[in-house]
Parts: sequence; structure tokens; C-alpha cells
Amino acid sequence: MSIFIPYYYLAIAILLEVTANVFLQRSAGMAKKIPGAVGILLILASFTALAQALKGLEMATAYAIWGGCGILLTALSGWIIFRQPPGRKACAGLLMITAGLLLLELR
Repeated sequence: MSIFIPYYYLAIAILLEVTANVFLQRSAGMAKKIPGAVGILLILASFTALAQALKGLEMATAYAIWGGCGILLTALSGWIIFRQPPGRKACAGLLMITAGLLLLELR
């Protein structure tokens, strides 16, 4: 197995998670059933892809990258799609997450 395959699965898991979050936002608190159901299915698909990534990556590393990138891309999606810009404190937190991800990869 190529050393890159787990990272492909991880990237897929991240994109599915972010897409799920967008659908859950569109569901208006699950009042709109179709976007809510799609969001739930996408979360399940994201965990499936994450499980495949864990076959070749350490759990702590994979989960940290999945969670951190998911937070960053969800915040970016909220800003672009829903016009929900992060405030100063949120931006500082996002920068800290980015720094943490970079440090994780330097170990």
C-alpha cells in the first residue's frame, strides 16, 4: 500500500465532514429534513473514510488533522457561504489551530 493512500482517505474524510456541516447548517436545526438527512449521511461517510485512514496513520495524528482541518474549513465555509465572518478572538483561535497542525507535522 502506498504511504499516501491513508492521507487520501483523510482528505476525503475532511471534505465530507465540512460538507456535512454545511448541510446541517442548511437544515435549520433539522427542521428541513432532506438537508439534515444528507448531513447525517455525510458524517457517516466521513467516519468511514477516517476509519480507512487509520489503517495507515496513528490515531492521534489522524484525528488531530481531521478535527483541525475540519474546524478551519468549516469556519471558512461559514464565512463564504453563510456570510458568518469570524471575529478577532475566533481568528486568533483559528491561527492557533493552524500552528498546532503545523507543529504536529514537524514532529
